[in-house]
Amino acid sequence: MIIIKKFPFEYTRFERARIIGARALQIAMGAPILIETSKNEPLEIAIEEFEKGVIPITVRRKRDSFVWLEKYDMF
Repeated sequence: MIIIKKFPFEYTRFERARIIGARALQIAMGAPILIETSKNEPLEIAIEEFEKGVIPITVRRKRDSFVWLEKYDMF
């Protein structure tokens, strides 16, 4: 059984850390920034993007059934 949940939903602290870390690495490698910000550090920018909910990502959780967390409001 697959359950699909749309935003807003709660990420676990591990999902949050993985999303922010992956996005900070992308920014450090030259990916475009998705928000207007005055910050320069990739980690700070990634945290701000996460808090504003603009990082397009799908999280797959494996429990008794798969739960996909999808956010597609940018596309």
